Amino acid sequence: MNGHVNRGHSVIVFAVLVGLGLVTLLGYYFGYVPYLEAGNVTTQKSTLLMDTVVDVRVDGRESDLLVEKVFATMDDLEGLLSRFVPDSEISEINRRAGQWVKVSPLTLEVIELGLEMGALTDGAFDITIGAVLELWGFGSGQYYVPTEAELEARLATVDYTKVEVDTARSQVRIPEGTVLDLGGIAKGFIVDQGIQILRDAKVKRAFVNAGGDISTIGRRPDNQPWRIGVQNPENPAEIRFILPLADRSVVTSGDYQRFFTYENERYHHIIDPRTGYPAREVTSVTIVGDNSATCDALSTAVFVLGWKEGRALIERVPNVEAIIVSSTDVWISSGLDQVVTR
Repeated sequence: MNGHVNRGHSVIVFAVLVGLGLVTLLGYYFGYVPYLEAGNVTTQKSTLLMDTVVDVRVDGRESDLLVEKVFATMDDLEGLLSRFVPDSEISEINRRAGQWVKVSPLTLEVIELGLEMGALTDGAFDITIGAVLELWGFGSGQYYVPTEAELEARLATVDYTKVEVDTARSQVRIPEGTVLDLGGIAKGFIVDQGIQILRDAKVKRAFVNAGGDISTIGRRPDNQPWRIGVQNPENPAEIRFILPLADRSVVTSGDYQRFFTYENERYHHIIDPRTGYPAREVTSVTIVGDNSATCDALSTAVFVLGWKEGRALIERVPNVEAIIVSSTDVWISSGLDQVVTR
């Protein structure tokens, strides 16, 4: 159901989650499945992590142990990187804004990657957007339509270039008032860490699907690429496109995933760091690339940049493909155009 708020009054409303996965793997099933190939087995399980359903499939010896190791690692990383976990390292950075905070190497890595993506996208992706997201209530469920003055004050805290990183000492410092939020990149980064565990174990066939952030190893048992369904923004119950995927990652950002309504206008969670308002020019962005973290950040950035600037960004970033959907048109990058099923 849609949540309703009044301007100037913060009230508790219902979050809207129209399908936890904006992209989904097609033609697979859950459970523990015998896989008869030289004594190998397939283990496929799901659990709830990062406020979404995470599915992991691994083919090979000790697949059950590897699946559990992936889940445990992803759970640990959520505990480091989420600003909604009180004892996370990101929460500690936010509590001690203005001070240097020592963090673990992985936290430092994802922050540095977030800053690189900020530079690549000229600030369309910005990990210091947290104070603006808090004002709108995305993440807390207490949705609110802010005034111009309130937005202006919060926007003054948004500037990824002011995040300081001391790599040698593994320390991070943000300005007072700034709120670090890794929501646009952390899930992809966590998926990548899970996939890396499987690659290190020499797994030949696997996937991790974290609510639509999907990364794959190898191909399906029939030697065909994994088939990825991308939702129709106008009717999320339908599949609009089918993508083949092998040894790559895919992420979709859509305006239909989390939103609330106020005076018959829908406000979604993909906020433009430059204006403080939800980005409006497109309705869905799907990114295919070499890793989920980059896809995660780029899907947000392209959505924010919109139809023209978003396409220009994709065309200048190597090894990345995209599908951009607006209310009136669709653009598919050249590397996908001949392989996408419409």
